[in-house]
Amino acid sequence: MDETEELIELCVRALVSQMIAAPGIELHVTRNCVLGLTDEPLADFNRLTLGADPDAEGFLVRSVARAKERGRPLVATMSPLAAEALSPAATKLGLAQVGTAPLMVLRPDVPVRPSRPTKVVRALGPNLARVAGDLIAAAFDEPRDVIARCIDVCITPTAGVETYVAWSDGTPMCTVSVTPTGETAAISLMATPPEHQRKGMGRALLSHVIDDYRRRGVTRFHLGATEAGRPLYESLGFELVADLPVWVLEA
Repeated sequence: MDETEELIELCVRALVSQMIAAPGIELHVTRNCVLGLTDEPLADFNRLTLGADPDAEGFLVRSVARAKERGRPLVATMSPLAAEALSPAATKLGLAQVGTAPLMVLRPDVPVRPSRPTKVVRALGPNLARVAGDLIAAAFDEPRDVIARCIDVCITPTAGVETYVAWSDGTPMCTVSVTPTGETAAISLMATPPEHQRKGMGRALLSHVIDDYRRRGVTRFHLGATEAGRPLYESLGFELVADLPVWVLEA
């Protein structure tokens, strides 16, 4: 299996952990594909990931049918191999390609230079979960009640996702979530509200978290970057593995 497809498989597992507690969640999963539908009418909270699965086209057809049955928009991310095979079917089903998402990796042999000392706390308990949710809502300009229903509820001690908050002078500045799977971990929801950006806090938090997980035995990290976040990840040593085609199904 090539690295892109291997990472897609890990992304499937991470997405399940990230969505499992959302109200009305409906999950359909194979080894290389996952559909997650919630009660929310926003595309960002209804996700489809498709790797090079033997039944990827069937999974795509069933996923779109189910999203339409529930009246939900859908964001679909495909591996390049899957997209090559599925693009005609996706178009026929009413999806429109809207761009690509950079899939990036930090490899074991890449050193991450320590950033400035920063107070970093794992978000455990409802109060810290609410703090992390506030930061995510502000950073991504999402409705706070939606973040509460779909993300706050997943920040628990027993969740597969671990969320951290960086503080400065008693003020929460940014947050990030990590989903470890063996020696590899997915980085997600790296969120810094606009008023706290360009202060080095995102770099300080991420370098701290990477160092901590490396001490705990995690050797490789992967993430889906935005164009805004990509310079930060590149400065820390992440490299591009593939540009994943992104498709959207309107409600």
